Amino acid sequence: MGISEIINFIQTYKIIGLTLDKVLLFFTFIIITLITSRILTLVVINFIKKQASKTSTQYDDHVINIMEKPIVLLVYVVGFYCALFSLGPTNGVLPLKSILTGAAETFVAMIVTWLCFDLIEILDKFLVGKFKEQEKADAAIIHFFPLFKRSLKIGVALIALIIIIQNRGYSVSSLLTGFGITGLAVGFAAKESIASIFGSFSVIVDKAYKVGDWIVVDKTVAGSDVEGIVEDITLRSTKIRAFDDTLIIVPNNQAANSTIKNISRHRKRRISEYIDITYDTPPEKIQMAVDICRRVVEEHPGMLDYKQIHLNQMDSHSLRIFLYVFTKTTDWGEYLKIRHELFLKIISEFNAQGIEFAFPTQTLYLNRDSGIDVNMVSTRDFN
Repeated sequence: MGISEIINFIQTYKIIGLTLDKVLLFFTFIIITLITSRILTLVVINFIKKQASKTSTQYDDHVINIMEKPIVLLVYVVGFYCALFSLGPTNGVLPLKSILTGAAETFVAMIVTWLCFDLIEILDKFLVGKFKEQEKADAAIIHFFPLFKRSLKIGVALIALIIIIQNRGYSVSSLLTGFGITGLAVGFAAKESIASIFGSFSVIVDKAYKVGDWIVVDKTVAGSDVEGIVEDITLRSTKIRAFDDTLIIVPNNQAANSTIKNISRHRKRRISEYIDITYDTPPEKIQMAVDICRRVVEEHPGMLDYKQIHLNQMDSHSLRIFLYVFTKTTDWGEYLKIRHELFLKIISEFNAQGIEFAFPTQTLYLNRDSGIDVNMVSTRDFN
């Protein structure tokens, strides 16, 4: 049998309605696909893994591991598609060619989407890890990485869906118009939730507060200030634990539009008080009282150098020494302890020097000529 006869036999002999050349081409594609997948797995990917293992970071190892299965699966899909297409399917009574092409495109889109999802997970872990390594990292921002990750996944899924729909001959523009109308209706219904989500971005960008901060939100709830410790920050709201142990939930859009006082951001704490002494205190003891206050502040290790301590007011019923100083600490408990120590020391020094504090008193004036006519003058309360 000559070569021409062999070629003619291959082109004319049929197996279950298929010519022999198509059957041989089908199995050729199958064999090539299997060999390619094995070479890709055992040679190419293993070589890349060995090279990646030599680097200092682990992220490239994770990327290669998650890419292995989708790439091999993609080779199988393309190979089997070529093998089946070599059989010459047609769009007769049953549209086999369109079904085959549509299935192949759908599988490819799904595999690429799967691969992109895994890469987004690696990117999320990488960004969170890098962010946590920063010394001044704001922990609140980490709460928004899941939103960033979900947004990327939704974007990838929508792109894949649009590609599949477009390749199937449907009009994407009309679908998008329908989605736009639906989205508009949903947007009106959920405008407060959407506003809170955008408000959360404003809070993070401005770095107004983070979890653990002591804040005061200006007139947020029922016209009164909200004060407490930030317990949690979500996409919708900020949870504040008030000092009476109640939990206050403030929508982030309200927090973003309010004046926020972050007490935890104090660089120092102020002590601003008046010390009242009696009018019968002689001038030399008045100066002594001022000197005592200055010395007590200077000797305390928890105080800053800046101080303003002077006889400041001659009130109707007392002489007032103004004490305006700052502590080094910003911790509330330590601040109260320093105030306690300062005032206790000043009281002890004043008592030792015989300097009297002014306090609320009443003076009675008796008119003896007209019997008992009492006029009462009351001093103010020195608080």
